[in-house]
Formats: sequence, structure tokens, C-alpha cells
Amino acid sequence: MRTSGTIPTTTRLQPGRAAPIMSSPAVYQVPGPPCMTAPVDPDRPTLLTDEEITELRDRARREAGPFVNPAFVHAPRHFHNRDWAAAITGSREFSIGHWPTLYLLHIAMQTEPEPPVTRSQLAERAAAEERTRAAEAMRVLREQHTAERHRTEAEAWAAAVRGCLVKVTVRENLHARVRGGARERLRHVVPVSEAVSGRSRRHLAGRALCETPGRARPLPLADEPAGEPATCGRCLAYIAQIRPARAA
Repeated sequence: MRTSGTIPTTTRLQPGRAAPIMSSPAVYQVPGPPCMTAPVDPDRPTLLTDEEITELRDRARREAGPFVNPAFVHAPRHFHNRDWAAAITGSREFSIGHWPTLYLLHIAMQTEPEPPVTRSQLAERAAAEERTRAAEAMRVLREQHTAERHRTEAEAWAAAVRGCLVKVTVRENLHARVRGGARERLRHVVPVSEAVSGRSRRHLAGRALCETPGRARPLPLADEPAGEPATCGRCLAYIAQIRPARAA
């Protein structure tokens, strides 16, 4: 009885000869098309092709119409950056007051929500960050100098008051001046009662020690005493010399 199918064959081995090696059928892979990625220009502010930009411009001319959409006008942002907008409109002299141009930028932003960052923009960001760091360093240094100056002033004022023979207060000048890079009011020493210094220099009560008695317009001083040390150099120079007028 015969059966259908493939009849296996046997290989007769010859004495002293090795059995032949049966290799599996070779598997061939059909190579696909090479992956071609267009190089990205690091200086191009948009990933849109020239054809896509032309299509957007044609669309804007067709769709803008004669009537302005207020929602587009009052949008918080009309374009990503000026380089990107110049690439979309074809000119750096574009104006968002021109309705077709505004419409073009609007639909372009919808088409490309996140444009690439160019090398010039990266450089500008790095420069801005460097300026911010430098400004912060200057601010910290200025605050340190101001704190050191305040400590020095407080120590000098405490020593001056201990040796003063006249009761005095400190009052601010109402006119501010720039000192140490910041505007501040100069603080004057004001005797409570009339005092004298040297042979006969008079210092009127309620007036700054640096003022002369015959001054036509007294310094505009605050009514309330300041709770900080005096900063007027001339007043500080007189405070060690004054004595009560009745003892002169």
C-alpha cells in the first residue's frame, strides 16, 4: 500500500567519512528605503517649509476677508518672536495692524505652536541670563556694603552720643539724596536746647547742628525723631564740640 507524501531519503555513510552537515535554508531580508532626515538649519526660525509658508500666505489672502476679528486683535500673543514672524510674513517690517498679516500670523501659530530655537536666540538667552546673574551679584554686593556702612554708622553714633554734653535727637531731611546707589534721606543731629561750639558758634534748638544761625531757609526736617543713627558728616563733626549755651 502506497501513501502520498514525501519519502525521506537516507544517506549512506561511507566508512571513514564524516556525515554531511545539513544547513537550514538561508533567510534573506529585503532592505527598506534608507532613512533620509532633512538636516535642520539651526539658524532658521521655523520648521515650516517654503511651500507650507506659501500655502499659509495664500490661505490668508483667501480667508482674511474685509472684516477684522476682535478675538485675534486682543489675543495675548500675536507671534512667537520677531524672527519667526519675519520668516512667515517674508519681511521684518511687518505690522500686526494690517489685518491680513495678523490673520496670517494667527493661522501660522496654529500650524506651528512651538517653533525651533535658533542659535542667535540661544545666544540672546545666554546673554540675558548672564546680565541677570551680574545684576543679582551687584545687588547682593550693594546690600552687603550698605549693611557694613550701617554698622559703622551705628558704632560711630553710639560713641559720639556717649561723649556729647547736650541732649540731641536725630531727624531726617525731607529731601532725599542718592547715596551708595540708592535714594535715602540724610539724618541730622538736632540739639534739644541751644548749644555752642568753639568760641561762639551758636547751634539753635530744633535746628540741625550743620546749620548756621543766620540761615534764611532752615533745612526741612521731619517732625518726629528718627530711630536710626545720624548720617550728616558735618553734624557728626560738631557733636563732639558742642556744649550747653548757658555754660558758654
